[in-house]
Amino acid sequence: MNKNGANTDIIPVMIGTAGHVDHGKTALVKHLTGRDTDTLPEEKQRGLSIDLGFAPYVFSGGRGMAGIIDVPGHEDFIRNMVAGASSVDVLILVVAADDGIMPQTVEHLRIASLLCSSEVMAVITKTDLVSPARVLEVSERVSIFLSDNGFSGAPVITVSNKTGEGMADVKKALDSLALRVKRPKEERAFRMNIERAFSIEGHGSVVAGIPSSGKCSVGDELELFPGAYGTAARSIQKYSHEAGYTEAHVCSAINIKKVKIPDIGRGMTLTAPGAYRETHGAVLSIRNMHGSFTIKHRQEFRFLTGTTAKVVSGLLLTPGDLPPGKSGYMRIKCAEPMLVASGDRYIMRSLSPSDTIGGGRVLAANTGEGAKGPKIKEERLSNAEKAVENNEFFVSELLAGASLFISRGEMPFLAHAGAGQTDKAVSDLVSRGILEQVGPSYWVVKDRMDDIWRMVKAVISGYHVSNKYSRGISGLSLCAELGLDKNAAPGLKKILAACLEIKESDGHFSIKDFKPGLSAKQAALKDKILENVSSAGKNALTASAVQLKLSIQPAEMELLTRVLAEEGSIIVIEGYLVRAAFISECAERIITLYKKEKNVALGAFRAEAGISRNLAVPILEYFDAKGVTRREGNGRVLLGG
Repeated sequence: MNKNGANTDIIPVMIGTAGHVDHGKTALVKHLTGRDTDTLPEEKQRGLSIDLGFAPYVFSGGRGMAGIIDVPGHEDFIRNMVAGASSVDVLILVVAADDGIMPQTVEHLRIASLLCSSEVMAVITKTDLVSPARVLEVSERVSIFLSDNGFSGAPVITVSNKTGEGMADVKKALDSLALRVKRPKEERAFRMNIERAFSIEGHGSVVAGIPSSGKCSVGDELELFPGAYGTAARSIQKYSHEAGYTEAHVCSAINIKKVKIPDIGRGMTLTAPGAYRETHGAVLSIRNMHGSFTIKHRQEFRFLTGTTAKVVSGLLLTPGDLPPGKSGYMRIKCAEPMLVASGDRYIMRSLSPSDTIGGGRVLAANTGEGAKGPKIKEERLSNAEKAVENNEFFVSELLAGASLFISRGEMPFLAHAGAGQTDKAVSDLVSRGILEQVGPSYWVVKDRMDDIWRMVKAVISGYHVSNKYSRGISGLSLCAELGLDKNAAPGLKKILAACLEIKESDGHFSIKDFKPGLSAKQAALKDKILENVSSAGKNALTASAVQLKLSIQPAEMELLTRVLAEEGSIIVIEGYLVRAAFISECAERIITLYKKEKNVALGAFRAEAGISRNLAVPILEYFDAKGVTRREGNGRVLLGG
């Protein structure tokens, strides 16, 4: 590894070439950088680029250094071309004067328009092989071609790779385009798609690529996907120079620990730990750029993003098919795990014959593993797409992703950030009215409230079917059904208050027009039972005592007790009717005891809870049955504690 330090400041800009095979891309890069980017023996033998080539480009007057990627032009190596184009900020479209615009010229510009920024220039090479009239003709056609594809006004410069004539003009235009590349601040954690992996004797495994976000310093802990292998940065180079750190948009090589060749290769991703995770699907915006191909529902495609290429099944989220020239939205599913993030650019290619169909941006990588995923309104997908265009990738993930109730633990994987940055981002979205907190550990997206209401109504309706005599599901039971902890109950009540189709009474939720299958007399008796149980406090009553006191028939008492238990108002333990809230209090008290000692005796629990032995014994046995505690000797131990 080169130990010499770089003498020129590195500017985080990537320049890339594109164009038909044998149009002089590699020769042009050699003129601009002094480097031959064809390094593989097969490339030397065949005289064409197979893999990506990298070289440092120094701006005129030594104003800084950027990177140039020389991508292969042959149709068979489109995947490698995409891997390079995904990182490009400034594109040089290379067209030979003798051939003019060729099939790969068209496809490469199509791919570049999907993957790259709008900074594009064209270079007409091999001008020494044709007449001046032919050079002028090709230049004019290329200018029109660029304009027709959305790059009006892009510089078109003529050169001779043989004599070097025109190279000064190329550098002048390139400097101008590259130095005006501007990006919004990238807050997301470090991520680098691996383009090459190799081993160096005495150093171990090295991975190379262009980080898409974040910063990595020597010594940082890292994760390698797929598989989430733990590793760390032993040393770092930027453009073959030793460095203490690397950052987004800079060609980098990282010597990593623990993982060995051949377990590493192109298509894998190196990330900061705890900020990214694998997925088997994604929600996408898609533009059909093909001349005749119509995208249909449930078709298979080859999905290419960064250095990843996967066969996916596409499910259109917009009505009908997607004909040429139209844009829409799609959910993809992939049998193999991959790592993508909102905002990633991609292209979609048909499987046979292989051709570029279209592409777009990833809106969400969180689609719900193994699930169909929620139906998404097109308006919300449009808002997610606007968020991506505004570089609000976290917002896009929230709008288009699968999660309706988002836990604190899930947030870093949606924001792709460390704990401190995630907390700040969440706080900002709450203050902007995008997120609303539900208890200390959950949030909801306000724009998705209709989805939340729909899901909650389905849960409540299902409860009514199974519990036709109950007035409704308790808040705590509803939280459990939704995968929330009990602390979310007050917040859930607040957000459901705005839903006109759901009603709440005394902590129980029901569909507005639902009426329990109880007579007025039975409903009144049920309320009296609950009133008696509540007023007894810690002196829990037996069912038989309540029945006798209220003069209720045995069958009716059994029904009303069952209804109260189904509602979550009471728990029946060894014939005692105990308030559910009191059982929760007892659970908290026994947890408090376990903080002081590992084995809690019956007497200690009785004293802490302030209840009789007759009640304490069945409550402890209830905790045993629920798997909270286990009897051991003269006391009980906490399971899982």
